[in-house]
Amino acid sequence: MKLKGSRLLSRQEIDNLIRNKLNRVYFTKNLEPIYRQQYQNEAAYEFRFRGIIIFILYALLSYGIYHLIPTSRISILWSFLYLWVGVIILCTWLLSFYKKFNQYFDLYTGIGSTIAVAISFIIVTSLSDNSNDVLLYAAMMYAVVIIYGFIGMRFYQAMLAVWFGGLIGFLITKLFNFNIDWNFLNRTYTYTSFLGMAMAYAIDRQHRENYLQNCIIELNQFEMLQQSEQLKLLSEQDSLTGLANRRHLSQVLEQQWRYALRHKQPFSILMVDIDFFKNYNDQLGHQAGDLCLKTIAKELKMITNRSGELAARYGGEEFLLLFPMVDDNEISSLAAYLIHRVQNLKLLHPDSNISDFVTISIGAASIIPDESINLDQFIRSADTALYHAKENGRNQFYISPSMIKATLADKKVI
Repeated sequence: MKLKGSRLLSRQEIDNLIRNKLNRVYFTKNLEPIYRQQYQNEAAYEFRFRGIIIFILYALLSYGIYHLIPTSRISILWSFLYLWVGVIILCTWLLSFYKKFNQYFDLYTGIGSTIAVAISFIIVTSLSDNSNDVLLYAAMMYAVVIIYGFIGMRFYQAMLAVWFGGLIGFLITKLFNFNIDWNFLNRTYTYTSFLGMAMAYAIDRQHRENYLQNCIIELNQFEMLQQSEQLKLLSEQDSLTGLANRRHLSQVLEQQWRYALRHKQPFSILMVDIDFFKNYNDQLGHQAGDLCLKTIAKELKMITNRSGELAARYGGEEFLLLFPMVDDNEISSLAAYLIHRVQNLKLLHPDSNISDFVTISIGAASIIPDESINLDQFIRSADTALYHAKENGRNQFYISPSMIKATLADKKVI
């Protein structure tokens, strides 16, 4: 029986279940319902095939006993009573084909098994005449073995069905004052029940052990997937700032550039540099410099939160921001907004020539790509724009004039 493992348990909890709980053939309150649901689905599916085998065994046994019973009255009564066992087998087999009844597999097989045992018990006590006792008891023994070994119920459910069925048969026998040969009954029904219990226990325990092994396999696969995703993330992420690294940036830039070129869509980037960052590091130390980079990176990430947008560490204190579907007017507003956000951080800069706080300079470029320019040229235009922003006094942005309309060639905001 194939049961899919669960990731609800840790490795330690699985080991604890194997060591301490497996022999009880019952899991924890949280896990048992999950296991039961899976088990019932698989057991119902397998019963579609097992039911055929059980019905064939029932038919062969019925045919053999019927022809060996000498008394015609007993043959007729036996056939009438034992026919209901076949009806029960047929009904439970048909129910197994309806998935919505899978959750009731234990219930309908349990009830059917209980009735089958009770009928077998009544047949033995009501039709016993010494000449055919062995045959009648054999039929009951077969019923007990089939319930424990073939139907697919879990240990406790199978045990309850067999013993409760025997109890019902005993009560009916007493009610109608049928004779009970306790010596023969103990050697057949009782001993067979204990043998079947041992068999059902071993099967149930093995299923549970396999399930826990599948839980370990599922956990291993999940951990491997997490590690794979973590490695993928580390290969794409700058370890200090958490932004995309240069390698991942190059891949995304290529993808978005080709998309913009194919669909004639606007494509914009911002090249960002922290003003006088070397002086900041020299005055406050590298730990403060790293903290400054992380703080600026958070702001960059906040304004690149739409699909396709990306903020990446380009190198040192330089960053590159990618904005697909953004034209020259929008990129101008975004650059001004970013400068304002960084100013509002009010990060003290003890050695800046332009402000008491950390500031940034931005080179912007925007284009609707065509075959006359490639991606490297476009990035260089943003880098050149950044150089102009620094030359013009820093703490400002400059838009590359070669990438937009001539009327915007000299536009800049300080």
